Amino acid sequence: MPRFAAYTSVGLRDASTAARLPWDGRVVTLICVGADGVVSQAKTVPEKRNLLDMAGSKDLVLVAWPGQWSQDVYVVDDRKAARAALDAAT
Repeated sequence: MPRFAAYTSVGLRDASTAARLPWDGRVVTLICVGADGVVSQAKTVPEKRNLLDMAGSKDLVLVAWPGQWSQDVYVVDDRKAARAALDAAT
């Protein structure tokens, strides 16, 4: 695996700015780009919880949410809040 430099997310919005992001939604996918180059995704609530729990501080976690007219991709900037939203959804 190649080594990656620190990630920059200048072109992406923070998930904490999304008004009503349905974290538990079936069409919402979490994507983790690990500092080691490994990419993983989570679609179900248990998978999303696990991904958030396992992601390291140097990993990039994104959330993809299909909007009405286009796909929105956000940086998960507050993982604790995302995890809490998943816990509250069940």
